[in-house]
Amino acid sequence: MNRFNATIAMRLFLTAGLLLFAGTSLAATTAQRDAFRDALAAAQQGRLDSQPGLRTQLQGYPLYDYLTAAELRYRLDTNAAPALDSRIQTFVNNHPDLPPAESLRRNWLPSLARRNRWSLLLENTRDSDGSTATCRAVNARIKLGQAPTDAALELWRVGRSQPDACDPVFAWLEQRGLRGPEEILRRARLAVLEGQFGLTRYLGRKLPDNLAARTDQWLGVAEIPSNLAYSQPGLDGDITVFAFKRLALRDLDKAADLLSPLAERLDLDATQRHEMKRYVALLYAQEHKPQALVWFARMDHSRMTDDDHALGWEIRAAIYQQRWPLVVDAITDLPPALADEEEWRYWHARALEEMGRTQQARTIYAPLAGERSYHGYLAADALDQDYNLNERPLTVQAAARARVEARPALERARELRALGMDHQAGLEWNAVIDDLDQAALAQAARIAHEWGWHSRAIITLAKSDYWDDLDIRYPTPYDAAVRQFADDNGLDPAYVFAIMRTESLFQPEIRSSAGAVGLMQLLPGTARLVARRMDAARPSSSALTIPEINIQLGSGYLAQMLERWDGNIAMASASYNAGPGRIERWLPRQTMDPTIWIANIPYTETRNYVQRAMSHMTVFQSRLHEQIVPLNERIDAVQPRYGDETASR
Repeated sequence: MNRFNATIAMRLFLTAGLLLFAGTSLAATTAQRDAFRDALAAAQQGRLDSQPGLRTQLQGYPLYDYLTAAELRYRLDTNAAPALDSRIQTFVNNHPDLPPAESLRRNWLPSLARRNRWSLLLENTRDSDGSTATCRAVNARIKLGQAPTDAALELWRVGRSQPDACDPVFAWLEQRGLRGPEEILRRARLAVLEGQFGLTRYLGRKLPDNLAARTDQWLGVAEIPSNLAYSQPGLDGDITVFAFKRLALRDLDKAADLLSPLAERLDLDATQRHEMKRYVALLYAQEHKPQALVWFARMDHSRMTDDDHALGWEIRAAIYQQRWPLVVDAITDLPPALADEEEWRYWHARALEEMGRTQQARTIYAPLAGERSYHGYLAADALDQDYNLNERPLTVQAAARARVEARPALERARELRALGMDHQAGLEWNAVIDDLDQAALAQAARIAHEWGWHSRAIITLAKSDYWDDLDIRYPTPYDAAVRQFADDNGLDPAYVFAIMRTESLFQPEIRSSAGAVGLMQLLPGTARLVARRMDAARPSSSALTIPEINIQLGSGYLAQMLERWDGNIAMASASYNAGPGRIERWLPRQTMDPTIWIANIPYTETRNYVQRAMSHMTVFQSRLHEQIVPLNERIDAVQPRYGDETASR
């Protein structure tokens, strides 16, 4: 048996085991589960009435109402009528927390609009239904003889294209003389500021020549930002700022040189000037240029009180340039809540240490070194102390657990998990934890952990604000596969677990918006390249949802990233998240302390990713009973150049 067949067999064994979770008897429920699958398929096809035995067999089954929802959905799609509307209304009202009832309601709304059932549409539309539903609801009010002028204008006054359902509302505005040239120009301006230049042109064609000329002027600088150098007084200030930012992305030095004369010529206000300076300073900081410090110094810091992003990058720029007194001054001036964050406590101490103020640094390091976190571990390294993982298992609270178990959605979620319907189970889980108090949330997390539903356990425990149960927060599923493929690729299993947790929270079938699949979030194209290099079978996209296959290829890719960066684990982690091509652009001009480099990773997501992965790896080393390797030994200095080999993800 080859390795892929062996791993598939292992997966089938593990999947069968899931049906035994939480003490549920497989023999007692198999018949009902099989009957439910058959009945659900019949209901979705409108055939359930012809199989009365199925319905009888499932009386009292936790998912019985799913059959009614599926049946009503079929009727809605094939023969919508007032009598059916009454049945749907009753079902939706009687099952406010049932996910398929909510799905049925959302699919019912467009049917009501098509059939001009305006009162019923309004009664069943909610604010959270989105812009299409809002447009239908405003149109319903118009059809019922109301005059929803403010609501209609609110839909109009956006800088992006609205759904087709808004067209009757906009036509009504025009008929009442409420969508004249000034309103069209107003929306055209908003469209420019949203970067929706096609919409701007469309609206400009509806304007008289004198107003259309203004949209042409706006587009002239928005689409070709270098034209700002020739702009004349009278240009809209906010559009100037928008175009300036686009210029800065293309040619930062040119934008920086243009800022002052442009602001004077166009008489920009203080807020607009500040926004332009802020953007220049941030870009210089993210490009690791020393000019960043100059531009931050020019800013009006009274406008930055609540600007955590800019304040953070001002400090990072000083860290990158190793201007330690500036680091201390900037952190000292932070709002107290921000200064108390672990990142800035560490860098405050680090800057003091670099300045020779060792005792002051140790005073800050000491409490931070007791925390289980990336910067806590760095502080412990600075003091040459062991790490404190602060493990404190969650205790059982019977009353709080009973509040969770009393919710019908819990049993439905368990059944859906057993049926392999994890998406639907997730919706039910959301109903379980909705409005739970912190103690009950923590017990719900324990229940999910007992089920082996690690993603829900971790997320729910975090919602309860309980952080110290490491058994729940750092599980080790698929341990045999992780150890095997980590060993095959010369990796620490704790590193593989850390990447897996950071990427997917142990969800085998999750897919990202970018198309990455499975536990280690592999793009199918990358997985195929890795498989070819490993002389393994070419995986399909669906094969990547099989844990053992995903772990094998993900471990192989992680090993390739380590090889690409000469074993630098921080660089490999950053590349796994953002791709090695981007990392190459972030290399320093000379060898750099890795903590300084990590702190200045331009992408917030990637910077946090690397820090989380390194922190998670520490905990997993403990949970796997390995020796914990300190961060200052685990992470190598960042070099200005590495090998020429490239890889893509």
